Amino acid sequence: MVDWERVERLRSKGMGWEEISHDAKVHFSPPDGVEDSGRALKTLYYSRKSSRGPSAKKKGGTGAPTAKETLRKFLVPGGLGVVVLGAVWFLMAYLVSYVGVLTPAFPDVLLVLIAGALLMTVGSVLGTSRLPEVWKKPVALGLVLGLVLSGGLALAGYGLGIPNLSTFTYSEPGGWLSESPRNAVWSSNGQPVFFYVGSIACPYCSASSWAYYLALSDFGTLSGTQLGHSNPGDTPASIPEVEFVSATYASNYINLDAKEGNVDTQITLPPLSLTEQAYVSTYNSHQSIPFIVVGGMFIHVGAIVDPTVLQGLSPQQVLNDLRNTTADPTVYNAIHGPALYLEAYFVKADQIAGVTPPSSVTSDGAVMNIVNSIQ
Repeated sequence: MVDWERVERLRSKGMGWEEISHDAKVHFSPPDGVEDSGRALKTLYYSRKSSRGPSAKKKGGTGAPTAKETLRKFLVPGGLGVVVLGAVWFLMAYLVSYVGVLTPAFPDVLLVLIAGALLMTVGSVLGTSRLPEVWKKPVALGLVLGLVLSGGLALAGYGLGIPNLSTFTYSEPGGWLSESPRNAVWSSNGQPVFFYVGSIACPYCSASSWAYYLALSDFGTLSGTQLGHSNPGDTPASIPEVEFVSATYASNYINLDAKEGNVDTQITLPPLSLTEQAYVSTYNSHQSIPFIVVGGMFIHVGAIVDPTVLQGLSPQQVLNDLRNTTADPTVYNAIHGPALYLEAYFVKADQIAGVTPPSSVTSDGAVMNIVNSIQ
C-alpha cells in the first residue's frame, strides 16, 4: 500500500517522480510490464486525487482528509505526546513535594500513561503514521505541557506553604530514616514537631503508643490521654494502648502533633493539613500506620514496639510494668528500648533547631550514644 504521506513529503522537498517511486518507504510497485515507474506513480497519484471529487485541495495535490483519516493520523503521535506528558508529570511529582501533594503520582499519572499507551496501540493496529517519522512534535508538546502542568502545581504548592521535601533517604539507627539532603526543621513555636499518624483500632499503633508516651513524658507534660485497647476483632486483638486523640502537651522542647483515628472497631484516619500530607505523600505513599516524623527530618514507618509482647495484658498492667521493672522486665524492655531511640531523635532535632534538650535526658548515656550515631 502506497504511503501517500511520504509521497507528499518527498514532493515538498523537490524530489522527482522517478526518485520517489524508488524510495523503499513509499512502498510503490509499478504494474507488470511498466518500465517507467515514475510516470506510473504520477498517474496513480493524480488519478487518486481526481477520485476524491471537487473537494480536493489544489495545494499539495490531495483531497481534504476525512475525519476518520485525521483521527488515524493523530493516534500514534497523540498517544506518544500523552505518554511523555505523563512521564514528566510523574517525575516532577516524585521530585517536587508541591506537585506530589496536590496531584499524587499514583493513580492519576498512571491513568494518563495508560491512556497514552492505548492511543499508540490503537494507532499502530490501524496502520497510522509511522512513529520514527512523526515523534519530534508530540515529544516536544508532551514535554512542554508536562512542565507547564507541573510548574503550575509547584507554584500553587509554594503559595500554599507546602514544604518541598527531599525524596532521598538513608538509614538511621533503630530502623529510622533521614533525608539527604536534610529537610529544613519542621517546628512550631520554635520547637521541633513530633508528628504522629495512627488509629486507636490499629494494634501496631497501640503497642507503639507506650514508647511515645514514655519519650514525650521525659520532654514535657502530657494531659488528656486515655488508656484503651485496639480493635478486639483485629489480629493481634485488643492490644493495650495510650490514646492521644484528646491529648494536649506542654513542653519547652518538643511540639506534639498527633492525628489519631478515634474509632476502636475499625481503622480510621483523621484529615491532614497540606503540610502534614506533604510528609505522608513523600515518605509514606502506602499510608502505613503508625507513621511518625520528628522535626521534619527523622522518619519511622510502622510499629516500633512488637504488639504480641503486650497481648493479653490490660492497659493498667502495662503501665504498672513500666513503673516497676521487676514486675515484668519483658514488657519494660520491649517498650523502653524503642523509647530511648525516640528520645535520641528528639535530642538530635532539638540540637539542629537550636533548642537545648532537657539535662535529665542528655545525662543518660544510653540516649546520647544513639544521638552520636545519628548522621
